[in-house]
Amino acid sequence: MTFREAVEEILSYVSNPRGRRVLVLSCLVLLLFGPTIWKLMNIWMNDQDYSHGFFVIPIALYMAWNARERLSATAIRPSWTGLPVFLAGASVYVISFVARFHTLTHLSMIVMLLGLILFMGGYGLTYRLLIPVCFLIFMFPIPNAYYIMITNPLKLMITTISATLLRLFEIPVYQEGNLLFFARVQLEVAEACSGIRSLYSYLMVGSLFALMSRSGWLKTVMILSAFPLAILVNIIRVSGTGVLANLYGEQVAQGFFHQFAGFVLFLVGLITLALEFYLLDSLTRRRRAVTP
Repeated sequence: MTFREAVEEILSYVSNPRGRRVLVLSCLVLLLFGPTIWKLMNIWMNDQDYSHGFFVIPIALYMAWNARERLSATAIRPSWTGLPVFLAGASVYVISFVARFHTLTHLSMIVMLLGLILFMGGYGLTYRLLIPVCFLIFMFPIPNAYYIMITNPLKLMITTISATLLRLFEIPVYQEGNLLFFARVQLEVAEACSGIRSLYSYLMVGSLFALMSRSGWLKTVMILSAFPLAILVNIIRVSGTGVLANLYGEQVAQGFFHQFAGFVLFLVGLITLALEFYLLDSLTRRRRAVTP
């Protein structure tokens, strides 16, 4: 489909009654959530841990657009049940927004959106759009309390494993907490190397692959594999940085080289996740073809 054909299809869809309802719903969502989305965009731009947030809304919209044929076949039966759901979410949204309790603000956005869809489209439409709406959770930052609770053990574990690997390569290193001491340099395993950044992104991509699969066990594997993959990638990053810092000094552990190495390893992790899905999905299809 060309860009012109896509635009014509969108315009023809908006011209019918159902399309106008979707347009009204979209305008209501933008009006309600505009201030919070603006704050989220500032977080995505200034915090590298959540830079993947820019992709969440386009992916959710694509998921909904990809299911447009099933959505068109779904009967529109507006339900008054959606109104109390929306009002409850709106009450929590206003209170938490004023009180700056961001976690409740973000969760109430999901509740309000589902309430709007239920009120204007009914249970069938809500069921069809449940996955794209719930996927929006990935655009929200992790609550600070949980962020610290997850990050600190990850930093310590990655530091310990990296120190063990460095000793296997006969590189003298002393570990104290999340600090690594070499003969000429000292390294600190900070939050960026704890794995939380890549873990959240890998979870999002793993969830996408899980949605693409029809096998229950493969869905579970794709989501759970994000955890060891994020840890492995950051162990390689810390260990490699330790080897280079021990040989060439502190300058390779900071600045552009360190950031570039992290970016390259992150891409390697994404490619690994894609290859894992391709291989396991191919194996699943072959087994189904062989099984009578």
